[in-house]
Amino acid sequence: MATEAKYENVWELEEGEIRKPGIAHIVALALFTGIGIVVGTFGSLAVPIGFVSAFWPGQAIQAVGSIWYGMWGGIAAFLFPLISNAMSGSAPLPVSMAYIPGNFVQGIAAGWIFRQLKLHPALKYGRDWLWFTVVGILAANAFGAFWGTWVLRLFGLITPDSHLVAWAGWFMGNSVASWVLGVLLLKFLSPLVVKTKAFCKGYWA
Repeated sequence: MATEAKYENVWELEEGEIRKPGIAHIVALALFTGIGIVVGTFGSLAVPIGFVSAFWPGQAIQAVGSIWYGMWGGIAAFLFPLISNAMSGSAPLPVSMAYIPGNFVQGIAAGWIFRQLKLHPALKYGRDWLWFTVVGILAANAFGAFWGTWVLRLFGLITPDSHLVAWAGWFMGNSVASWVLGVLLLKFLSPLVVKTKAFCKGYWA
């Protein structure tokens, strides 16, 4: 109890506070989807390696979205890749649809661990950095790369011999982008975001 008390808890509801989903959350969903489309499409075009991007900045949007906006960020995490993949031509629509579970997990993992452990979105404490890195970056992207490369394999877009290389490229490309850009977003924008009505202390509000 004493250990928990020394950390600032931005997730706790204040006395009498009632939070409900509203127009601010729809706006946040639309905004994150739009930003994701732009950076996702640019990243896919800029550094492609076959069906995998060597540095995909769109993953940073996935990494921080659910920390700030809960399930709305999780929805944006699988919605914008559908559009950015179509615009960049990096994946056929059936493949993009099959990516959805992996993208959702990548998008919700950090938000889940931050709420479970009451971590600070602005990465104020050592444990915030640790769990963001371990769960929000490494675990999320390991699963995302696993899911995505198996989708490519099932659709015959990569060979068994190239599977491990594709997984490594996917994992490293997403992890580097989401950690570097994600840290910058969390450190500098979280103090502002947590004060807005759109910030979700729960998963929907």
